[in-house]
Amino acid sequence: MNPSAWRQAGDPRGAHDLCVGLSTRRRYEHSRGVAQQAARAARSVRLPGERRRVLLAAAWLHDIGYALEGDAHAVAGARALRRAGHERLARIVAHHSNAAERARWAGMPPIDPEFPRPSGDDAELLSLLDIADLLTGPGGERVDPAGRLADMVERRGAASPSVQALVLNVNRLGADPLTRALVEELSMQGVAS
Repeated sequence: MNPSAWRQAGDPRGAHDLCVGLSTRRRYEHSRGVAQQAARAARSVRLPGERRRVLLAAAWLHDIGYALEGDAHAVAGARALRRAGHERLARIVAHHSNAAERARWAGMPPIDPEFPRPSGDDAELLSLLDIADLLTGPGGERVDPAGRLADMVERRGAASPSVQALVLNVNRLGADPLTRALVEELSMQGVAS
């Protein structure tokens, strides 16, 4: 892919174009669904413009590492984003869906020394990305947390580090009443449409 495409990755349109250019159709559909859920989440929490743009770019690119060679997909995608000058986006992508814990359980090197976990406002963006990913099935369909977990167990097995990370994510997101309410609100929007 053209290096200038990576330079545009910080903009949601550029992130979309990069996703289209590198992803399989099914991975694109999943990323599109995550971006749609992220947009819904951003509206629900009234996320300001610049932070909304970062969230949407992260949603389009959270799984871009599957198209790249290297370590786990989160790290591969984050490294490519860092090389293109998108450090903030790289850190969010590196840590989406408990990637650090998933890497540890899979016996891979730690992520935190290379990509410190997002903090402050970016920690909220990471949580919103995790919610959007949690509520999106592998083909881009809207799902509730139980449906997402059941699908992951069926595809990967209950002992998979990805399934363990998803369970951890559900527990983490559910522990905060406001976050849990947002997950429930977005889940209900999926049922209604």
